Amino acid sequence: MTSISQSVRLTKNNVTRFACNGCGTCCKERLIPLTLQETEAWLNRGGNVAVILEAFDTSVFSLPAHYNHSVQRAVDVASGDARIQVIAIFAGNALIQCPSLGEDNHCTIYEDRPLVCRIYPMEINPFLMLRPEEKVCPPEVWEVGEVICSDRIVDPVLEDQIQHSRQADREDAKAKVLVCAAMGMSVAAWKGNALAVYLADRAQLQQAISLVRESGDVPENVQWKVRVDDADLHTRLHGAGIELDLRAETEYIFHSI
Repeated sequence: MTSISQSVRLTKNNVTRFACNGCGTCCKERLIPLTLQETEAWLNRGGNVAVILEAFDTSVFSLPAHYNHSVQRAVDVASGDARIQVIAIFAGNALIQCPSLGEDNHCTIYEDRPLVCRIYPMEINPFLMLRPEEKVCPPEVWEVGEVICSDRIVDPVLEDQIQHSRQADREDAKAKVLVCAAMGMSVAAWKGNALAVYLADRAQLQQAISLVRESGDVPENVQWKVRVDDADLHTRLHGAGIELDLRAETEYIFHSI
């Protein structure tokens, strides 16, 4: 995510500056969310992809607008005697570093880099405000560079990329969940409680994406389950008829939030 000149939050003089210094820190020790098309490109370049599954219902959100935003990125599925919403996030594995980061800390696929890299450090979630102090970038990058946000007016090119990313989330939602179902990934964590992270086999993921692209078939007998680590939440979801995953050993990483 280097060589990018973007910014966001309003400062005291109502503008925000940002100038990437090419340190490469944002390209390391993370998972990079991808569109379905970007996922295919990432896999074709030899990279690995993690799949993150989270589930929710209306009880998760206090504001209707927040629920409406998430439900557009989700698919309605059966779980036990209930219906839940499931979001599948495909993310490039850069837990050590992005495979496209060069020795000089510059991006080797800069012209073809994912949308989130183009948008960074902006937030894609419309309900999140960028907070420079929470970013991995060093303080000096916020002191110089182009002004791209003033009085809450965002640079039009950057705004278009953000909207494109949100649209891709909506358009890819069903296909991503179908891919997960085809691969037997059917346990999601509960949104806000944890993440269920699958380290997908690259060849199998490529094959599943191709099958979904060709047919769009969804296994009708998939029974989705939810994993939680909170006793009260466990009781509430069980009472709502949602099937819970209680296995001691799982094929996914359960990461509590």
